[in-house]
Amino acid sequence: MPAKKKQSTTSSTKNQKSKDVSLAEFPSVPVHLEEQKITDDFRRNASELRSNLETPKNQIKRRPDGFDYVDEAYMRRQLTKNFPNWSWIPSPDNPVQFLGSEWIIVAGSLVVDDLGEKRTFFSPGGTRIQFKKGQPHTADNVIDVDKQLGAANANAFKRAVNRLCNVADDVYRKQDLDLTELQLDQLRTLITNSTDLPSEMISRVKVLVQTGKINKNNFDLQYEQLKNEITNINEKE
Repeated sequence: MPAKKKQSTTSSTKNQKSKDVSLAEFPSVPVHLEEQKITDDFRRNASELRSNLETPKNQIKRRPDGFDYVDEAYMRRQLTKNFPNWSWIPSPDNPVQFLGSEWIIVAGSLVVDDLGEKRTFFSPGGTRIQFKKGQPHTADNVIDVDKQLGAANANAFKRAVNRLCNVADDVYRKQDLDLTELQLDQLRTLITNSTDLPSEMISRVKVLVQTGKINKNNFDLQYEQLKNEITNINEKE
């Protein structure tokens, strides 16, 4: 019995040495890199959540040309809510420009502190110069130039908030609506597990996915409709 006990101890020691050597060959990831990855993942998830957030209907307005927009006040509130430490900095080179006698262009950069990382986005904005009604478009007939400068600045600011911080992505059509891999797998499984489907139907589904007619926003509804359509086909058979 003592000999067996000694042999067991020796074997255990060898195994332990083997484990130690194995672990030594694969050094652990530095703590600061692990923390950086966690922070980056948090930033990405927060950005996606903001992008997918539906803008309240009472905040959405429509321009005469049919395009939707939101006021600067709403963008500013959302910016302050998500990035309290932000700055809107005028472009160092000609932040205000007059293009001929018709347009005012204002350019600036939005700077935010995103969990300790400074992020910047340059953005121009423009608006038409307004003149006295029925008068030549000359400097003497310009009206409310300060308001037009403010409008150009607001346009630049709102674009920067949208592009850098994903605020009102649904209004400005900047959402990523591509289906996730999980959603694509659901569609593949549904079609693969259904036998004798018309080739026209399969082609139609592919086209709907490729053209974005089936997307993240309407996937559940489209999936159920497709599922019911397949069920009806199977019942007829």
